[in-house]
Amino acid sequence: MLLILSLVYFGLGTVLFVLQAKYIYYPDETDFSDCPSFKKADHISFGSSRGYLTKRSQEEVVVYYHGNAGRACDRDYLDSFFAEQNYSTFFAEYSGYGEKNTNPSMSKLLKNVDDTIDFLKTQNFTNIIVVGESVGVGPAAYHTLHSNIDKLILITAYSNLADVASSHYPFYPMRLLLLNNFTPDVWLAHYKGEVSIILAESDEVISNKLGQKLYESIPSDLKKIYFVKNAGHNTIYEKNEFYALLENALK
Repeated sequence: MLLILSLVYFGLGTVLFVLQAKYIYYPDETDFSDCPSFKKADHISFGSSRGYLTKRSQEEVVVYYHGNAGRACDRDYLDSFFAEQNYSTFFAEYSGYGEKNTNPSMSKLLKNVDDTIDFLKTQNFTNIIVVGESVGVGPAAYHTLHSNIDKLILITAYSNLADVASSHYPFYPMRLLLLNNFTPDVWLAHYKGEVSIILAESDEVISNKLGQKLYESIPSDLKKIYFVKNAGHNTIYEKNEFYALLENALK
């Protein structure tokens, strides 16, 4: 019996290690250019960075890093919200999303962020607000570490992906196994600017305790944390309270 349990334990551990990217990324491979939702946006390619740029304000832009499922093109409902506030928007797309024959990885996504930062330098925006949701909290935090921004907003946030993985697989040393360990807690360890964290009260994917852990680790005196009542990881976007909190975070 002990032998069988050992084989099951190490077998599952091997699967988690080898196939970890499939547990983290769920890309829609529909071509980046095929995006009716952003048909009026400029489809930007700059180095490895791709994204949908819609210019409204000449000064303020929201840079949005989406979650692990679908693609940036799916977030047009958020673009509509930012449009009501008259913000320009850049919805960044990741390598391996909106394209075939490319597998997402942490190194590729961070390169996307580096190139997004370089692209923004070619524009004339004076106020840059970075928003990240779910797995996109990692790229958003990395962007903040490597560029001067005006505000940071993190939705369904986490301290680091190893903590998230450990919450789902507590019997494995996920810090050793995880190659795609985004670390917002490390990248924001010296951040003193404005940051708002919006969490789902009943998040079944990323425990809101991990969002609180990230909040507590950020040394800024300009940090705020909000909880959307009766919201899950994906249903948070269906709640009017979420948009009221997001509007407040933008002010």
